Amino acid sequence: MSEEIEAYMDASRKLTDDDTFSFSCTPEKKCFTNCCHDLNLLLMPYDILILKNRLGITSGEFLKQYTSVHVGFESGLPVIMLKMEGPYLKCPFLEEGKGCTIYDARPGACRTYPLARMARRSKDMEGVEEFFFIVREPDCLGFKDGREWTVREWKQNEGLDEYNEMNDLFGELLQAKTEAGIKTLTADQIEIFYMGCYDVDSFRQNFLEGPNLERYMEDPAVIELISQDEKELLKYGMRWVNKKLFQGGCLACGSTGNACSTETS
Repeated sequence: MSEEIEAYMDASRKLTDDDTFSFSCTPEKKCFTNCCHDLNLLLMPYDILILKNRLGITSGEFLKQYTSVHVGFESGLPVIMLKMEGPYLKCPFLEEGKGCTIYDARPGACRTYPLARMARRSKDMEGVEEFFFIVREPDCLGFKDGREWTVREWKQNEGLDEYNEMNDLFGELLQAKTEAGIKTLTADQIEIFYMGCYDVDSFRQNFLEGPNLERYMEDPAVIELISQDEKELLKYGMRWVNKKLFQGGCLACGSTGNACSTETS
C-alpha cells in the first residue's frame, strides 16, 4: 500500500505581494471543510483576543474550554493549540454541512490559507520582510478552476493586515528571547508570558486593577489608552513580557530584576 501524501509547503515558488496564484474555497467543492479536521492549529495572541470577544467570554474561559497548552521543545515557551473534538477531530467551530460558525473571527492561519506567511526580521533592517509559500494538500480542490489573486489582493480580502501587525509584534518578543540567550523559562516566567500574551483579561485585572507599582509609574495617557482599547492592551502586554523577561525590568521605569513586580496571585 502506498503512503498517503501529506500536506506540504511548496518551496518552489516564493511569493511576494504582486505575485499571483489561483484558489477558490466554495461549498460546492467536494473537499469543502476537509481542512477543518485533524488540525494542529497554533493560536496567536491576537487570534485569542478576537475569538474570545466573538464568543462573548473571557480569555481565561476561552483558553480553558477551547485550547490546550504545552511548552515548546525548542522555544521553551508556552504554545497554545486549538482543541479538536469528536472521533474525526473536527474544529470546534465547524458545523457540518454549513461551515465555519465564527468565520468573521477565524484565526489568522485560516485567513492566510492556502498561503503560509514567512516573516524575517533582524537588527539591521527596519520592519519585517515577508514572503509566502503555497500550502499543498492532496485532497484540496481549491486550486482547480480557482480565481486568480495577487498576494496583496488575498491579504486585503481576508483582512490579514491587523493579524500580521500583531503577529509581528509577537515575533519581536520571540526574537528578544533568542537575542537574550535565554533557552528555558522558570514556571513563574512561563506564567508571566502566558498572562501577558494570551490571557488578556487576567493581564487587565492584574496590571490595571491589581496593586502593582508599574502601573503608577506609567504615563497616565498610556494607562487611559490601554484601559479603553483591548488591542492596545494586548500590545502593551506583549511589550511588558518582553521587558520583564528578556530586557530585565518594567516598561515604565526600566528597572532590573524584581524591583517592580506585578502581583499574579
